[in-house]
Amino acid sequence: MISNESDLTDLQLVHQVLDLVPSWTWPVVRKKLSELFTDNMSSVVLTKLTGDPGGFEQAELILNEYYDNDAKNYELIEDSFRILGTTETLYALEGLKLDTIPQTNA
Repeated sequence: MISNESDLTDLQLVHQVLDLVPSWTWPVVRKKLSELFTDNMSSVVLTKLTGDPGGFEQAELILNEYYDNDAKNYELIEDSFRILGTTETLYALEGLKLDTIPQTNA
């Protein structure tokens, strides 16, 4: 039962994060979380993903491309909570200072 409450809290938190991230900052969020996923990747996973045990840059590109779609924002935050943990994800997002990134017309 506690697990279900935890899952519910995590789902609510994912939605809260999605609501708080300005739409024009998602590319910055995707890049940062992709970097953190790669930094936390074992060499076995890194090799499976890239074919190279030192392919960190390639792994970041692969992950950034995978999540490069607004429809994947929910999955990105959910995956980040699972891979990095809730606290680390929130600290990473806070560190990006998303509210200071100006909106562009691009």
